[in-house]
Amino acid sequence: MTKSPFPTLDKVLGFLVNLSFILMIAVVLLQIIARYALPWSPNWTEELARFCFIYLVSMGAALAVKDNGYVSVNFLLDRLSPKYKSFLENIILVCIIGLMFTQFVVSLPLMEIVSIQRSPSMNLNMAFMYGAMAIMGLSVAFYSTLKLIEKNR
Repeated sequence: MTKSPFPTLDKVLGFLVNLSFILMIAVVLLQIIARYALPWSPNWTEELARFCFIYLVSMGAALAVKDNGYVSVNFLLDRLSPKYKSFLENIILVCIIGLMFTQFVVSLPLMEIVSIQRSPSMNLNMAFMYGAMAIMGLSVAFYSTLKLIEKNR
């Protein structure tokens, strides 16, 4: 794990990722047990598990960028000289920052558009669910920017 200049943010994101994972596992287990042990099963469990998974991925992506935990194919990078490898890594980080910042900006009006909708089973405001896009865009862009700055010191 890389030492971060924002350890509180790392801890909050880590806690929320773990909470989302535990909640998702608990809800899926409840659904399985209810299907076989009870005469009825709650209809909201599938929806809550899906929402937990969406938030798990959106917050976990930022932590993966911070810790280099994402899958990468170094086929081309390993064949380059250190100078060109560093240059290409910088271009990749700039592209990630641009893509994720665009995702953040585009997700804000989308959240407003869907704010009048409610989820079918749990009756949650769908802006909350589309907020995962904004969280992912902002947090991945933030950690990619930190990585770019750290790499070029």
